[in-house]
Amino acid sequence: MILSTYPKHVLQEEGSVDENGNIVEGFEESVFKQCKVNGACGYYTYLQGTSMASPHVSGVAALIVSKYGKKTRDGLGLDPVKVERQLYRAATERACPEPRLQTYTNEGRDAEFNAYCAGDAKFNGFYGHGIIDAYAAVTTRM
Repeated sequence: MILSTYPKHVLQEEGSVDENGNIVEGFEESVFKQCKVNGACGYYTYLQGTSMASPHVSGVAALIVSKYGKKTRDGLGLDPVKVERQLYRAATERACPEPRLQTYTNEGRDAEFNAYCAGDAKFNGFYGHGIIDAYAAVTTRM
């Protein structure tokens, strides 16, 4: 799970933040609020899935290009196959959780959100090829 920004109005529609921007009782462990001195507040919650994995892997790919890429007149570039290989090198295999069927009804979601993890540690439906380590991606030799 990834701690991510979350729109206040969506949290209000879901009922986890009240009309004054305060976190509603019962959501204190899943919704977080941080305010600046000027009163501007940001809201955060944990999210999961490809919507969270894709931007993280894209960011790590950009770090790889910035570290190992070559300058050209068009900018910085690196063969995509090399980037992909480096991503795999920097990923730690992760087996499916037990039990393999993850239920989310205890979070108030319908059973249609339940998910079964198929595959092994090398590749599965929850972790793909593993969990990326951004630091390893830019410190491991290509």
